[in-house]
Amino acid sequence: MDISGLVEKVAESVVAVVTRPYEAFPGDFGFGTAFAIDTRFFATAYHVVASAEEMALVTPEGEKAEGRVVVADPAEDVALIYSELRAPPLRMGSALRLKVGQGVVAIGYPLALLDKPTATFGIVSAVGRTLRAGDRVFEYLIQTDAAINPGNSGGPLVNMEGEAVGVNSAIIAGAQNLGFAVPIDIVRIAYEMYRKYGKYVRPALGIYLATLNKAAASLYGIPVEKGLLVVDVVPGSPAEEIGIERGDVIIRVDGREVHNVFELRLHVAEAVINRRRPSFEVWRRGRRVEL
Repeated sequence: MDISGLVEKVAESVVAVVTRPYEAFPGDFGFGTAFAIDTRFFATAYHVVASAEEMALVTPEGEKAEGRVVVADPAEDVALIYSELRAPPLRMGSALRLKVGQGVVAIGYPLALLDKPTATFGIVSAVGRTLRAGDRVFEYLIQTDAAINPGNSGGPLVNMEGEAVGVNSAIIAGAQNLGFAVPIDIVRIAYEMYRKYGKYVRPALGIYLATLNKAAASLYGIPVEKGLLVVDVVPGSPAEEIGIERGDVIIRVDGREVHNVFELRLHVAEAVINRRRPSFEVWRRGRRVEL
């Protein structure tokens, strides 16, 4: 299978990120990758720019411009950069449409090699992975066996249609063919929210949830096989205010079925972007309730 045309096209949107950390020694630089999502806006991994005092975006042709972080979300390991550098925006897909076994390509600048971006091919090994790093827990990650090397962080994980489906984020030391990417849906929500409000805020309902499946439904005696079981509600939270109760099963948000917590988060964030409260359909004590 020849994917050289796809790689060549996607690479036009990918740039190197060169950072100078705070209190760095002369000549001490950090390296990573970013990719264009709109005119003058680039997505990358938060850890690439977390300690940057100065930052430049560089193309293989030697074009260079300063970059400024406008959105930083360490909880998701996502950041957005504004720069005068121009690169064709990369189309964004969705992690929700990914399937295990689907082909993907990771593109970036590994090991500070800035002559041109490199590409590694693999498959989607799993979707919806949870990974603990220090005191942080990252959820709904894309697992892939496409090699993600130091410097590749922040680059795009793309599908065979050339759409960005994730932001390359992490590798597991000592493991082989085990890399992770943050869903591109987080980037899309962050950018749309920044464009509308001038900042990014992660919406929170104030509920603890468990994904419902046939086994869990049978165990709890719930006649619903899909949805999110409300395990607890935080007192004084928006969830309590709109009437969500412990034991409810959230079936739909704004008329759309929810199968996991990630889908719920995206639907709620989209409602916030559109300046409205989302509607919830829940299963409660044998009947459907609209909230």
